[in-house]
Amino acid sequence: MVNTIESLSKNNSHPLQKAWIKHDVPQCGYCQSGQLMSAAALLASNKNPSDADIDEAMKGNVCRCGTYVRVRAAIKTAAAEMRGAKA
Repeated sequence: MVNTIESLSKNNSHPLQKAWIKHDVPQCGYCQSGQLMSAAALLASNKNPSDADIDEAMKGNVCRCGTYVRVRAAIKTAAAEMRGAKA
């Protein structure tokens, strides 16, 4: 089975999608589907990832706009929401 970005939610209500918007991650959009799906895979197996965990999970994605700091912040925000914690 192949999961795509559309499988996260139909109305951008997945915690990752909301966090991506909150942290202004998307710039050109070139890497977004790969970034989001890598982040979703990470959070499916690790509910509270460290910076090192995030870096390892996301290392296969290249962002032409350099939003890596925002990507990390968005993943941490989404992880907190998914755990029921306050980000």
